[in-house]
Amino acid sequence: MEVGLILKRLLEQRPGLRVLYLAPARLVSNVRREFEKLHLGFRQWTATDADGRLSDARLLASIQRAVHGGNLEKMVRTPPWDVIVVDECHHLSAWSPEGSDPTQAYKLVRDLIDRQATGGRVMLMSGTPHQGHKHRFENLLRLLISKEETTEQLAGRVIYRMKDDVRDWQGNPVFPGRQVNEPFVIDVGFGYRQWLQAIHDFYQPPPTERSQSRQRAAGWRRAQAMQWATSSPNAGLGYLVRQAIRAGWTLGNAALREALATLRPYRLGQPNEAVEDLFRRIEREVRQPEEEAPEDIETAAEGRELADEDLAELIHQGVGIVRSAGDEKWEAVKAHLIDPAGDEKIVLFAQPIETVTALTRYLERVTGEPVALIVGGQDEGTRQSLVDRFRRPDGMRFLVSSRAGGEGFNLQVARRLIHLDVPWNPMDMEQRVGRVHRFGSRETVIVDTVVVKDSREADAFRVARERLQQIAHTMGGEARSEAVFSRVMSLLPTEDLLEILSSAPTAPLNAADESRLQTLVSNGFEEWKNFHDRFSQHRASMAEQSAGLLCWADVSAFVEQYAGAVRVEGSTVARFRLSSAGVGRVDELAAVVRLPDGQCYACGDYGEAQVYSPDGGLVRKLGLNLKPVAEALRKLAFGDATGAALLRWPDGSSPTGGFPFGVLVLRRQRLKREPSSVWVEQEVTLHTYLVTGGGLTEATGTDKRSILDGLLRATFRKGIEREERIDLATLEAQAIQQLRRPSPQEYSTGIRYSVTPILAAMVFGAD
Repeated sequence: MEVGLILKRLLEQRPGLRVLYLAPARLVSNVRREFEKLHLGFRQWTATDADGRLSDARLLASIQRAVHGGNLEKMVRTPPWDVIVVDECHHLSAWSPEGSDPTQAYKLVRDLIDRQATGGRVMLMSGTPHQGHKHRFENLLRLLISKEETTEQLAGRVIYRMKDDVRDWQGNPVFPGRQVNEPFVIDVGFGYRQWLQAIHDFYQPPPTERSQSRQRAAGWRRAQAMQWATSSPNAGLGYLVRQAIRAGWTLGNAALREALATLRPYRLGQPNEAVEDLFRRIEREVRQPEEEAPEDIETAAEGRELADEDLAELIHQGVGIVRSAGDEKWEAVKAHLIDPAGDEKIVLFAQPIETVTALTRYLERVTGEPVALIVGGQDEGTRQSLVDRFRRPDGMRFLVSSRAGGEGFNLQVARRLIHLDVPWNPMDMEQRVGRVHRFGSRETVIVDTVVVKDSREADAFRVARERLQQIAHTMGGEARSEAVFSRVMSLLPTEDLLEILSSAPTAPLNAADESRLQTLVSNGFEEWKNFHDRFSQHRASMAEQSAGLLCWADVSAFVEQYAGAVRVEGSTVARFRLSSAGVGRVDELAAVVRLPDGQCYACGDYGEAQVYSPDGGLVRKLGLNLKPVAEALRKLAFGDATGAALLRWPDGSSPTGGFPFGVLVLRRQRLKREPSSVWVEQEVTLHTYLVTGGGLTEATGTDKRSILDGLLRATFRKGIEREERIDLATLEAQAIQQLRRPSPQEYSTGIRYSVTPILAAMVFGAD
């Protein structure tokens, strides 16, 4: 919506702008729905539900489709785009220091930016831009500067905001607090731990490997295998099966056939699905190009050749673990985390689809209620329908999602979130929590995490928390350590963290790993603190700006007098207050009016805070562009009583010290000529002059406010004597010339002004 508002302004100034909005495929339809509210007129270019072409001037495009096959070259050959927007831009990856190994998506955006004309605009959006990799983050920022610019010119182009530090104009928090509970530890049993050890040993990179890229790929595959297997037995077995099929195994392999039969129902398939059909389905799944693969499928990684007999033994062990595991994990999660929440809605996340489908089936069986399940490969309509059903007050109680739901969903109807596993890129944890901790959240967000007993991740998170608590203690902010935990972890170098987590299958960390992790956490905290301090300074400078002369009481009086508004009592606004105990919610009475269209609107300075009617419904915010308000403004501005006037001042106190005096009100519009020779409208200012025998004096600040208030309350006078007249026409012409004249510097940079007379009045005393 923020980008939509910016685009609306740009397109009003230059309707012919070519605008490209790139987003992950699953988000494009959602963006289009939001843009339609602003009447922006975009078309959609995705693999499904597409009505757009690359020749369209306003295009919402799937970045997966844009880089697939020959589409990348077609996209690059389109006429240059004036504005390029990339949603969830952290998917643009280039790992080397100079960005010499970009993904196709990064290359596409870089090439499109290179083809922009002078004055082109680029907007990158992400809730988690850092991703724990320094060079990758720097390469992302490099897209915001031209080849001729230095990194110092990034200043002002990166806007960083953290929910805990966003404040309204009164300095109060905009978001509720976040309560991150101690991890819930589950004992998976000796046999399961043995299987994890065997998987770790199988994927251990060979010590003889010298290629750095192959070492990294092998380490990544080991980390993925461990992460999937730790999440659940089903997920670990599914990972091994897909690896075997990637390696070319067929149904002639007895271990693979047995595993396929055990995995049923796989993903959204049926329990009695034929093994042959399931094999073909998974084969299509793993053969898809990476850009099109479901989000919850692990990425294929280059590594050593798989030894068939060793992998077959791992798969055979996994089959036994899956068959014997039962529902112990889900029963523990239900008893310790779900049941204590009562009737509250809960969002549950895991990385692999096998974990979330297993939990979904369990919850539906034991509760008798449907569960909203979000997984990779679903069409947009299905996902949105499930989210809508979950969001309804009387809708589903549980939403269970794989990694596929980590972006783009608004789930703030719930305040409880459970991590069923620990993603080894902590940035994914922040993405998950961001689904419920967002605008509109009304209560403290409660986050629980499930970890496996004696696992590396459990020990690593213990060490990290202890280190953060030590740091917070020295700074006098123990309560803040949990609040910033996931933010700090998100800034740790991903490769270093993966190496610590996957260097052994079980806890405890050795002394070297523990020391290394403590150092990473300390560095991550310093990086977070630097971000925080810079943002705080920026916020302070914003708060120093003038709020203007018009207040909401004036708007309320206007709509009641001229737009037929009626006050409505009983509505409240959800505010947040910061105290020693943290951030708490406070409900305050809100000013609400009902317009002739029958709708109620909040009429006050509520900023991002939500206003609720007595029955709990959300009240829309009043805006001057609402039809009844806009019509009243037009009627007053362009009705009969405009132009010149003779007025009686409403009281005996003259702003000039005596009567009569003159008032001139002029509107000035700033215009700028862009390199493309197009004139762009910029800010508008209102200038008020007092006219006395001494000439023109411009009124500013509270003086200007009092004069305008007096004019609104003044009454008309029918006539005057000739000797009382003031030559307002000549003085108005002088004021117009002054306002129209740009400074020499403004003139040289293409700045011009247009001036429109609003009012010329002679004002007399009340007697």
